[in-house]
Amino acid sequence: MAAIACAVLAVLSAHIAAARECIELTISDNTIITESILNSTILKLSSKNETFEESVPVNVVELWERFPKVVVLRNSTGEQCRRDSQLYVDSLEKLELWALKMFDATAKPPSGILSGNGNQYGDFDECLSVDGAVRGKYCLASLLLSFEDKKYEKLDYLVHSGHYIKSNITDMGHRVPRFSSLLWGVCIPSSCSSFDLEEELSQRLSGLGVSVRVHNTMCTVKDVRRPYSFGKALSITFFLAILLLLSLGTIFDDGKEGMTNFEKLLNAFSLKRNLRKVFDLSDSPTKVKGIDAFRGMNAFALLIAHKSMAMAHSPYVNKVSFSEVFGMPWAVIGRSAILYTDSFLYLSGFLNAHNLLQELDRKGTIDLKNRLVGRWFRLFPLFVSLMLFCTYILPDISNGPQWNLVVEEHSRVCEKNMWKSFLFIHNYFGFEEMCLTHTHQIGMDMQLYVATLPLMVLIWKARTLGWSLLVGIAAASTLLRYLAIHWYDISMFVYYGISVQKLLDAARYSYILPTHRATIYLIGVVMAYFMRSKKFNISLSSAQVKLLWASCFALAAFTIVSPYRMGLEGYKYEHGPAALFAAFSPILWGIFMSMMHWAICNNYAGSATAFLESRPFKFFNNIAYSVYLTQFPIFFYNVGVQRHAEFYTPLLLLHAPEMLAVLVISIMATVAIEMPFNQVYRIYFGNSQKKLKEI
Repeated sequence: MAAIACAVLAVLSAHIAAARECIELTISDNTIITESILNSTILKLSSKNETFEESVPVNVVELWERFPKVVVLRNSTGEQCRRDSQLYVDSLEKLELWALKMFDATAKPPSGILSGNGNQYGDFDECLSVDGAVRGKYCLASLLLSFEDKKYEKLDYLVHSGHYIKSNITDMGHRVPRFSSLLWGVCIPSSCSSFDLEEELSQRLSGLGVSVRVHNTMCTVKDVRRPYSFGKALSITFFLAILLLLSLGTIFDDGKEGMTNFEKLLNAFSLKRNLRKVFDLSDSPTKVKGIDAFRGMNAFALLIAHKSMAMAHSPYVNKVSFSEVFGMPWAVIGRSAILYTDSFLYLSGFLNAHNLLQELDRKGTIDLKNRLVGRWFRLFPLFVSLMLFCTYILPDISNGPQWNLVVEEHSRVCEKNMWKSFLFIHNYFGFEEMCLTHTHQIGMDMQLYVATLPLMVLIWKARTLGWSLLVGIAAASTLLRYLAIHWYDISMFVYYGISVQKLLDAARYSYILPTHRATIYLIGVVMAYFMRSKKFNISLSSAQVKLLWASCFALAAFTIVSPYRMGLEGYKYEHGPAALFAAFSPILWGIFMSMMHWAICNNYAGSATAFLESRPFKFFNNIAYSVYLTQFPIFFYNVGVQRHAEFYTPLLLLHAPEMLAVLVISIMATVAIEMPFNQVYRIYFGNSQKKLKEI
């Protein structure tokens, strides 16, 4: 008891040497820890970064003792860092407040690691508040434990929260999480570098099977801002100009239509006018039935899938439960998220072809210039506004343990690569170097739209050749998806235990390429043609309608659920199922979408018609593009500012304040940027094109 009391007293008084001496006395005292208990706690660990001829036996008590409670960088290459570190130790023994804060802000080994409580942020704000003889620097270190012996497989599973997504400490982390890494907050003197901390932790934990990485971007010092640049000045000027136009437009809006182009321009930026329009739920004469409901339901499913990926960055006291929930059979609904993006490709193909066929009926040709300019005004203003905001404005708004990773690091990627997005070619360069990774769909859609223009003219003027070309492209796209799986060992289904690198490879070599995703887009094109030609306008009996809807739901359920085995814990990757899902799921899903779309347009929805044509879907259609663009920045803003672990529950997928923020910000973006620039297009480039929401 005396030894225990001594250890507790020494730790409370922050006398580290005395604490260690007491712990050593306690361990050697057989009345406290017997030799048999020590032997029963032996683990075999091997480091991922070092090669050992045999496993290094380490007992739990030694690992616990050697794990740094106080991090002192005495071996730093920088003289100032060594001096500040020694001053820190001396001040800690004297119980000076700034040193106690630095010690207190550093994460300590907690209870519940085997429940997933391994991500310990420490106290971010307390560390940054240290400003005494030494200023505090907060660093978030990544740790990875490697268990060699198979008999410790369950322990490995628990420590790394189930390896829901397998990662290592060198993986990209700003959009795809380093899920398997343990994040450890450490407060060090500001004169020390991330390299100094990485070396110190590596030495302290050498031989214990722990790999350490401290990225320079994961360290934060208070009041250090990124320097002003031309891009930041341009962004501030751009948003100030938007605010000025919105103010003038709203103040001088008298409810009348402007006569001059300048008056029309001011009216375009009137918040009063645009808010009335965004809440105007009347139907357009050219509206196609079912589009609003399709877009709304798939956007909601995709939003939940995106939210689950953002949640994988966050710490939870029960993170193992997070993995277990997403390893259940029903979680296949979220893991098949590619189908929901396929839905948007189908809708885009349908609407583009429908619109082009209307113009071909009227003119017999397509006004290529007007089409491309209209498409640019439809997509680019809000797209570039979000890029500028996330690159130059958002990084200075807040901070947090992972802020540098998910916000600042992403802004650096944007600053370097946003020119690719300006040209709508960003989807050809992989997620690692992509600004706003979720916008790969915009790049694909623009490229498929441009390719559709000559294809529709060809179908219109040389039907046999055009249809042969369309079928050939769809078949080639299907073959490319199938072959990509075998060539690169990837999967379009997010199977349980997939690695970060495989997710990135799947994106780079198939998921974000229009050549691999064209099949379902072309199904939408075909559906638009047949619905406009009215070749399938046939009458069905009540029994046939029921059979049609039963077939629809059965096909949808089969497409979503068929790969469920791949989502279960313990799944081992197989080429065959992965290749079949990648090749044929877009075809099956496209047939399902077409059947349901045809039934709705031909008034076979029955009692579901009121739901499908309900006002919430109509309203969502007005803000759909903004919802699509703004959700990821909001999700990762919340990841970046999160200070502490919370208790995981599936209800966090529908976190009310976050969903409300997405809704409100989407409305603001729509009325302040999207709608005004669409109106500018109509003012200066004519009103010949009816606005169709094609995204």
